[in-house]
Formats: sequence, C-alpha cells, structure tokens
Amino acid sequence: MKKLYIVGAGGFGREVYAWLCDWCNVNPDWIIVGFVNDIASALDEFPGLPPIVSTIDGFQPQENAWLVCAIADPVGKKDVVKRLRGKEVPFFTLIHPSVIVGQRAKIGEGVVICPRTVVSSDLHIGDFATINSACTIGHDTSIGAYSTLSGHCDVTGGVVLDEGVFMGSHAVVLPKGHVGHGASVGAGSVVLRKVAPGETVFGVPAKRISR
Repeated sequence: MKKLYIVGAGGFGREVYAWLCDWCNVNPDWIIVGFVNDIASALDEFPGLPPIVSTIDGFQPQENAWLVCAIADPVGKKDVVKRLRGKEVPFFTLIHPSVIVGQRAKIGEGVVICPRTVVSSDLHIGDFATINSACTIGHDTSIGAYSTLSGHCDVTGGVVLDEGVFMGSHAVVLPKGHVGHGASVGAGSVVLRKVAPGETVFGVPAKRISR
C-alpha cells in the first residue's frame, strides 16, 4: 500500500484532501495517512480529517511514502518544497479524475490539478504548479514552476507564465500573452499582452498597481 501525506493543512490543504479522496477511490492501492503542517492545531475545528502527523522539518522519510503539495502561495510553496526535498521523499502529482488532459501535455512533479479543469494539447506545466478548479489551459502554453492559478482562470493558447506567477479567480491571459516571474494577476483581470516580472496588475485591461 502506498501512503500519501498532504503538505499544508490550511484551506487549500483541506480542499486537496477532498480531491485526493476522489483519486484514491479509483486507485485503491493508495491511502491518505495525514497532513504535514507546522501548526499542530490547524485542523482542530474540522473533525473527520486525518491527523497532522508531523511538522515540515520533522517529517521522516518512510517506505512507500509520497508527499502532496497543498500550498497555494507560490513563495511559501517554494520554501516548503525546498525544505522537504532534502529528505528524498518523492512528490506526488495529483490530477483529479474529472480533469480533461489533451495529447502531449507535459505535467511536472508535485503538480496539483483540481476538478473540472481542461488541460489542452502540446503544453507544459512546471513542477509544483497549482491549478485550481474549473480552469482552462490552452494549447502551446507554458506554466512555470510554483505558479498558482485560482479557480476559473483562463490561460489561452500560446501563453507563457514564468516561475511563481499567481492568478486570482476568473483571471484571463489572452493568446500569446506573457506574465513575468513572480507577477500577480488580480481576480477578474484580463492580460492583453505582457506583465513585467514582480508586477501586480488588476482590471480590464490589466494595469499595474504595484511592483
């Protein structure tokens, strides 16, 4: 039996638990053991969930154990992954059973793709990217490592998102748009062409509000 440990016990971690349960229902050789999280009381108000079994730094490798990254913030996610990678425990890539995946899509290590998302053909999703529910990822796109798409985002054909991009709910990047390293696209915004590295943009069309 292969064992799954969810890294992160916040709101997104609880969501990932639900989606992972769906996946395990059709893959019965896997079980969810618990959460890895630094705040021991994080799940006290949520009965019925598996326990928090370890802190991040205190996690000890076990036979047939896999980690599932359930941290949405790109910066925090990268930090936690760095701390755990040294333990030589593999990270699991979760693709919910309801996700549609096209031909020749390359999906990296530790990626989480939530329900009702459509992943088109001839694209690349980098390691530890997070794609929340009901997103659409167009053909020939590239989504950088550690990036996070909130629910209902639309990344259209030929788009490039560099490493660590964050997109708020219902954000859109139009065809062949480019969002730079560490940039943020606000909820409901529409990127027409480019967003510079580190910028935060908002609106229709999306305009810089900070850097």
